Amino acid sequence: MADIESAILSTDEVERLLETFHESQGPTVQTDLGEGDERIRYYDFKRPNTISRDKKRMLQKLFETTAYRIGRDISNYLRSSVKVSLNSIDELSFEIFKNTCSELIFINILRLKPLKGYGCLTLDMGLCLSIMEKAFGGSGKSQSEIRKLTDTEMAILENIVKIIIEKLNISWKQYDDMSWGISDTTMEPRYLNIATDAEVVLVASFAINLEYSFGEMKLCIPVSVMEGMWEKFHSDNPSDSNVNAKEDAEKLNKLAKDFKIVVTGVLDEANVTVSDIANLKEGDVLRLNNKITNNLKIAVEGKNKFYGKLGLFGLKKAIQITALIEDEST
Repeated sequence: MADIESAILSTDEVERLLETFHESQGPTVQTDLGEGDERIRYYDFKRPNTISRDKKRMLQKLFETTAYRIGRDISNYLRSSVKVSLNSIDELSFEIFKNTCSELIFINILRLKPLKGYGCLTLDMGLCLSIMEKAFGGSGKSQSEIRKLTDTEMAILENIVKIIIEKLNISWKQYDDMSWGISDTTMEPRYLNIATDAEVVLVASFAINLEYSFGEMKLCIPVSVMEGMWEKFHSDNPSDSNVNAKEDAEKLNKLAKDFKIVVTGVLDEANVTVSDIANLKEGDVLRLNNKITNNLKIAVEGKNKFYGKLGLFGLKKAIQITALIEDEST
């Protein structure tokens, strides 16, 4: 017993031992890697940034518009108020994206035609079960028990996903004609293999709010797949201009549908003096240079636009259009 007590150090002995240890170590100097060498930069390899800010701003506008359209169409499908909003746009390694997914989640693997590659669309399982309850006439409240979906539930959810993909295709149309579609579905992230673990992916996160529940939807696309899109990703690109021009033309056609204009069939023209006009009497004949069998000119609001032939349509006189006047100003 005495040996054990002698082996235990007293408080004073412990303090002297610690002081001796610190003195033997000497002063420590903490160096800053950033001082004295401007080439050294801090970089977070878990959050790579390969997409410029301008492109991210354009992506944000595109996805915000898409979110509004998705919310509107899902609301019509479920006959209930559904709000979809964009949360964030991030760049992650594919490994980190998979690790952020729940063990049980509804995953749709997408064919990104005409892009060469695959992406995926994920929906929280709790959100899926709430949508199912709403689709079957329930209130759509948050579900306490998370489980796998049945075949019937997956078929209904595929209709929801098709609505989402359709709105994505419409939004991307100003840059390219997309025909994205579902390639496969799964409920476990371990079977997700659209990229290598180290590959950088673009992840757009959306919040979906039902009346009594909410959840998250994520769109994941490998950045390498989108490389061919960036050159078209400008507000003044030709595809965007063509789409806008087509929309403007359609609006103009709708606007001008009910406009009334004057269309006149002109037999011919003749030059006469004022005195001849003053001496004209009933029964006088003005001789024209044009023959009755020749094409007549048809004027639209005073501008010669067409050639035509005189005839009858039923009991009324008519002019049949035979050609377009190309050398006249319209």
